[in-house]
Amino acid sequence: MIMAAGALKTHGITTETVKNMILNACAVYKNVKYETSGWKGEPLGATSGGTKFNWEKKWMDIEVDGATVLVKGISKQLVGEAAYIEANMTELTEQILMDALYLEKDTEAQHEGYTAYKSKGIISETDYLENIALFGTKSDGKKVLIILPNAICTEAFELETKNAEQSVFKVKFESTADPASGNLNKLDVKIIFENGGA
Repeated sequence: MIMAAGALKTHGITTETVKNMILNACAVYKNVKYETSGWKGEPLGATSGGTKFNWEKKWMDIEVDGATVLVKGISKQLVGEAAYIEANMTELTEQILMDALYLEKDTEAQHEGYTAYKSKGIISETDYLENIALFGTKSDGKKVLIILPNAICTEAFELETKNAEQSVFKVKFESTADPASGNLNKLDVKIIFENGGA
């Protein structure tokens, strides 16, 4: 909504504000895709303490003799971007650890009633998730979906436990470009808003 000249206010609240707030922590999904029945995906797991999305453009500063200020179209050149989703997981499952730490079953370990995992040592193409996504709703009930393709976990696994306290561990999945796409100058990150009624 654009304010008419002379009608500027000391706040940014409009009649649409109440509809456009993000009020929940959002859920983290992996391998999300759209089908005729709607969006489908696998929950990464339960979180505690919220989630974080970052999409950052990377710039190169160009210095030109004679200009002592930033010059439109010259001084700042876009040279790349990075995007990640970070979450505080409170659910510890074998699958979360396999997705975050690139583990494989240790078939040589013999522990009756237990499954052992070990580090693979080498990251393969199958270790990349098709995508990682945040799913939430605005205060008007409309859905918002943020999808980062070709996601790989880059955050070290650290778990701290204490008596009478809920434990969480952080995961950070970064988006990468697929060399097969031929476009290695940008990420195919998508932010998707639901249209129409809630």
